[in-house]
Amino acid sequence: MKKSNRFLALVAALPLAAALSGAPAHAQGFGGLGGGSSSGALGNAAGLLSGSGVKMPSISSLPSSNVTGLLSYCVQNNYLEGNSPATLLSSLKQKSGLDTSGTQYTNGQNGILDTGNGNTFSLSSLEGNLKQKATKKVCNAVLKQGKSLL
Repeated sequence: MKKSNRFLALVAALPLAAALSGAPAHAQGFGGLGGGSSSGALGNAAGLLSGSGVKMPSISSLPSSNVTGLLSYCVQNNYLEGNSPATLLSSLKQKSGLDTSGTQYTNGQNGILDTGNGNTFSLSSLEGNLKQKATKKVCNAVLKQGKSLL
């Protein structure tokens, strides 16, 4: 990948990192970029392309209804393989106390993470290779978190 393409891809990843951390994109700046390590269940969105020090919250901080909705999104869009995710989704939907009629669940079904304090991030706002990689990473983390909710 050309240097300019890597830079553009990294810049495109910053809004994802900022949205998931709850901070506005301009507050993230470029100060944390470099050879950092992954943090949280999502790791680094920017690090998907070239290593970054931007820390992101774990999926475990998302509401269970949002996790279930996101799992539905991941299953419907074939980001997860095998029957296990669909079986888990069915079990989560049957779990008592889970709100599948609220905004958090609906947002999840549309690929929107409810990151807290009224902040959301839509996976569909990403483009190209970054979208594929980031969404797969989110879906794998959601699958893991979904198992812990049972």
